[in-house]
Amino acid sequence: MLYILILLFLILNGFPSISDIDPGLLAIISGLASTALAFATSGIFSNFIAGLLLWVVDPIDIGDVVKIKSYKGVIKSITLMKVVIETLDRIIVEISNSEVVSSKIINYTIKLTTRKRFNKFKQQILSPQDRGIARLDIDFYDDSLKVQEDYELRELFKNVVDHNLSEVYSYNFILRVDYKKFRIKINKLKKICNKYKENFGYTPRFHILNFGYEISLKFRILTLDSNNILNYQAEFAKELAKVILNQD
Repeated sequence: MLYILILLFLILNGFPSISDIDPGLLAIISGLASTALAFATSGIFSNFIAGLLLWVVDPIDIGDVVKIKSYKGVIKSITLMKVVIETLDRIIVEISNSEVVSSKIINYTIKLTTRKRFNKFKQQILSPQDRGIARLDIDFYDDSLKVQEDYELRELFKNVVDHNLSEVYSYNFILRVDYKKFRIKINKLKKICNKYKENFGYTPRFHILNFGYEISLKFRILTLDSNNILNYQAEFAKELAKVILNQD
């Protein structure tokens, strides 16, 4: 604060030559200036080093769907100083690289290691619930739905191969549903998911995580363009919520 007052004084009264400044005052000014410069450059330097670390480790790329700190969204740019995210509610957020490096990063994007065989692709894409490891089955998940899922996965695989893509963008969220009229709501939720295939390019799926008086459903979106998640996820979740809250 003191160096700011001194600077204002010099601006109002003119800058004297170095030889005219009292040696004691000159020492104070130079000390304050060097301290301020050290604080400024330390932040710049730490962000620069963090940017280099992000470049080497490469945990995120432009277009990835991520959660950094409390922000969920799509990465729009990465520089040596900051990461810019567009959140799911369409807000642009800038996060310094030093904050990114020190935060827990969740990257929902699926980085494909191979695109040569459908079965390998399927293993990379499917969630544990899809593979039957953690699925809580009830009778609405029937053979016809399994056939439909397999057909759509093959369509997705064909698009990935045809366009030589190396990522599939994913996003998960959980909604809670009351047990009352649960079966009726399930049918309505399935219709909404089918409706949004056109928006995402692949029908969103949901799984039952727990089944009691209150039921948790995990919804999963897959798409080949992360901007589809920005454009349609909020609208999709809002329609689901209306059914769950009996507002449809």
